[in-house]
Amino acid sequence: MRRIDLTDYEVEVLREEGKRMEPYFVKDSIESMLYHPDLKLGYKQLFENDRVAQKIRSANGSILLEESEYERVRQAFEGLTGYTKHDVELVRRVMEAPEVAVKEGE
Repeated sequence: MRRIDLTDYEVEVLREEGKRMEPYFVKDSIESMLYHPDLKLGYKQLFENDRVAQKIRSANGSILLEESEYERVRQAFEGLTGYTKHDVELVRRVMEAPEVAVKEGE
Protein backbone atom coordinates (compact mmCIF):
# COMPACT_ATOMS: atom_id res chain seq x y z
CA MET A 1 0.00 0.00 0.00
CA ARG A 2 1.06 3.59 -0.55
CA ARG A 3 0.26 6.57 1.66
CA ILE A 4 -0.40 9.94 0.04
CA ASP A 5 -0.68 13.11 2.10
CA LEU A 6 -3.85 14.89 0.96
CA THR A 7 -3.60 17.99 3.14
CA ASP A 8 -3.70 21.29 1.29
CA TYR A 9 -0.62 23.50 1.30
CA GLU A 10 0.07 27.15 0.58
CA VAL A 11 1.68 28.59 -2.55
CA GLU A 12 2.86 32.11 -3.26
CA VAL A 13 1.03 33.73 -6.15
CA LEU A 14 1.47 37.09 -7.80
CA ARG A 15 -1.70 39.17 -8.07
CA GLU A 16 -2.29 42.77 -9.11
CA GLU A 17 -2.13 43.78 -5.45
CA GLY A 18 1.19 41.93 -4.99
CA LYS A 19 2.35 38.55 -3.78
CA ARG A 20 0.15 36.57 -1.46
CA MET A 21 -0.27 33.05 -0.17
CA GLU A 22 -3.17 30.96 -1.45
CA PRO A 23 -4.20 27.38 -0.77
CA TYR A 24 -3.23 24.61 -3.18
CA PHE A 25 -6.05 22.08 -3.12
CA VAL A 26 -4.40 18.67 -3.20
CA LYS A 27 -7.45 16.42 -3.55
CA ASP A 28 -8.94 18.59 -6.29
CA SER A 29 -5.63 18.55 -8.16
CA ILE A 30 -5.22 14.77 -8.02
CA GLU A 31 -8.82 14.32 -9.06
CA SER A 32 -8.35 16.66 -12.04
CA MET A 33 -5.32 14.73 -13.17
CA LEU A 34 -7.15 11.42 -13.02
CA TYR A 35 -9.78 12.78 -15.45
CA HIS A 36 -7.46 14.89 -17.63
CA PRO A 37 -8.34 14.74 -21.35
CA ASP A 38 -4.65 14.43 -22.33
CA LEU A 39 -4.72 10.92 -20.83
CA LYS A 40 -7.13 9.91 -23.62
CA LEU A 41 -8.97 7.51 -21.33
CA GLY A 42 -11.21 4.84 -22.71
CA TYR A 43 -14.36 4.10 -20.77
CA LYS A 44 -12.78 1.26 -18.76
CA GLN A 45 -9.86 3.44 -17.67
CA LEU A 46 -12.26 6.29 -16.96
CA PHE A 47 -14.35 4.09 -14.66
CA GLU A 48 -11.24 2.81 -12.85
CA ASN A 49 -9.83 6.32 -12.45
CA ASP A 50 -13.22 7.51 -11.22
CA ARG A 51 -13.28 4.80 -8.55
CA VAL A 52 -9.85 5.93 -7.29
CA ALA A 53 -10.84 9.62 -7.50
CA GLN A 54 -13.96 9.01 -5.40
CA LYS A 55 -11.89 7.16 -2.80
CA ILE A 56 -9.47 10.08 -2.64
CA ARG A 57 -12.34 12.61 -2.50
CA SER A 58 -13.83 10.89 0.58
CA ALA A 59 -10.52 10.61 2.47
CA ASN A 60 -9.30 13.00 5.14
CA GLY A 61 -5.69 13.88 5.89
CA SER A 62 -4.01 11.08 4.00
CA ILE A 63 -5.02 7.96 2.12
CA LEU A 64 -3.72 4.44 1.80
CA LEU A 65 -4.00 3.18 -1.76
CA GLU A 66 -3.58 -0.39 -2.87
CA GLU A 67 -0.77 -0.80 -5.42
CA SER A 68 -3.21 -1.02 -8.35
CA GLU A 69 -4.93 2.19 -7.22
CA TYR A 70 -1.61 3.93 -6.70
CA GLU A 71 -0.49 2.85 -10.18
CA ARG A 72 -3.54 4.62 -11.68
CA VAL A 73 -2.55 7.86 -9.94
CA ARG A 74 1.14 7.44 -10.76
CA GLN A 75 0.40 6.77 -14.44
CA ALA A 76 -1.77 9.88 -14.64
CA PHE A 77 1.06 11.99 -13.20
CA GLU A 78 3.59 10.42 -15.58
CA GLY A 79 1.29 10.89 -18.56
CA LEU A 80 0.85 14.62 -18.12
CA THR A 81 3.22 17.52 -18.76
CA GLY A 82 3.18 21.22 -18.04
CA TYR A 83 3.77 21.21 -14.31
CA THR A 84 4.68 24.46 -12.55
CA LYS A 85 6.57 25.47 -9.41
CA HIS A 86 3.32 25.24 -7.45
CA ASP A 87 2.97 21.57 -8.39
CA VAL A 88 6.34 20.43 -7.04
CA GLU A 89 5.01 19.46 -3.61
CA LEU A 90 2.01 17.63 -5.08
CA VAL A 91 4.13 15.68 -7.56
CA ARG A 92 6.61 14.81 -4.80
CA ARG A 93 3.80 13.54 -2.54
CA VAL A 94 2.47 11.29 -5.28
CA MET A 95 5.62 10.08 -6.99
CA GLU A 96 7.50 9.54 -3.71
CA ALA A 97 4.54 8.15 -1.77
CA PRO A 98 5.93 5.86 0.91
CA GLU A 99 5.12 2.19 0.95
CA VAL A 100 3.24 1.18 4.07
CA ALA A 101 3.08 -2.40 5.29
CA VAL A 102 -0.43 -3.27 6.40
CA LYS A 103 -1.18 -6.39 8.36
CA GLU A 104 -4.42 -8.24 7.77
CA GLY A 105 -7.13 -7.00 10.12
CA GLU A 106 -5.80 -3.44 10.37
